[in-house]
Amino acid sequence: MNITSPHGATPAVGDVTILDGVKIVEITTAVSAPLIGRVLAEMGAEVVKVESRAKVDVNRARVPRPTDPEGYPAHEAFQLLHEASASKESVTLNMKTDEGRRLFLELLSDADVFIENFVPGWLDRLGLPIEQLRERFPRLIIFSASGYGQTGPLRTQRSYAPVMTALAGIEGLIGYEDGQVMGCSALALADLNCSFNGVFLVMAALAGRETTGQGTHIDLSQIEAVSTLAGEVFVEQQLTGAIPGPVGNQDPNGTRWSLAHASERDTWLAARETPAGAAQPDSRPDRADLLKTLREKGIEAAAVLTPEQVVADERFAERGYTQTVEHPHPAIGTLTITSVPWRVEGTVPRVRRPAPMIGAGNSKILGRYADTANLTELENQGVLK
Repeated sequence: MNITSPHGATPAVGDVTILDGVKIVEITTAVSAPLIGRVLAEMGAEVVKVESRAKVDVNRARVPRPTDPEGYPAHEAFQLLHEASASKESVTLNMKTDEGRRLFLELLSDADVFIENFVPGWLDRLGLPIEQLRERFPRLIIFSASGYGQTGPLRTQRSYAPVMTALAGIEGLIGYEDGQVMGCSALALADLNCSFNGVFLVMAALAGRETTGQGTHIDLSQIEAVSTLAGEVFVEQQLTGAIPGPVGNQDPNGTRWSLAHASERDTWLAARETPAGAAQPDSRPDRADLLKTLREKGIEAAAVLTPEQVVADERFAERGYTQTVEHPHPAIGTLTITSVPWRVEGTVPRVRRPAPMIGAGNSKILGRYADTANLTELENQGVLK
């Protein structure tokens, strides 16, 4: 979905240089770890995403649609790819070849951070265990994000968003107070929670290295991390002995929130109590009037916005909530991408470019370690696959 803001707001969008000179290499897929790299890139770091055409990032695995024009680059067009991997460079390496592994180690030789989120053991199978990488590059910060962590009996199992929130105890809290668990919040909470945990952990490790001179290995279990979002539930059970369960639309103190339907089609608002008459189809006011009435009575209320309405809302637009960038492939054109959700000295970090086309940085990045003729030969040998 490509949503464009109708407002002409011009927020202070610009280059943020906090991480200028920092180089990050990532081998990642999906959202959780790729988004870490994107945020750090927009804080000034150079982020190089190592990919393989043999097994693309899941966000490149878009199924072609019948309406796609001829030559449409399906691997470049999924919106989530640009949300998670904007502002980076992309190189392709066949890590199963000696030369592919050699170039990967060259990339790490002058890198500050390496980010990965595949099932533990994949580096071991390539003959590049994390312990050896740390010995070879003592200043390197390695961030590993997996579903279950690098140790434990479940470490080698694959994990997906609903699985992680289920095992973290989140899904068992979604439903109504009659005890019927509905589950499945339909949001990748574990992924996004991992992303922003990852950003501050990498920043902290970089700051710590200034003192120690040494890198570190950060092992993050996405399931353990997302369980902290319901930390008060664990404390409540410990203190009261009560088994937590679904409580519907009410606060822990018992205050209820309700959703009321306004007169416009598919238009709702959330309020701290059910507005009188809201359930009567013939007397429903429009949302703006209903919000005004409730607020005048001192009742907390807010509109329930669709994603499109969020982008179109002038309050978000004036904050630079989204930015537009041009994709180099003319069939894709202009993309709208959400901004990093904070300001640095009043400046919204700039989205430097859409997610790179796969392998677009081979000459620029790998050319630092091999001349053009050598890169051409490596391409012919399948090393840059």
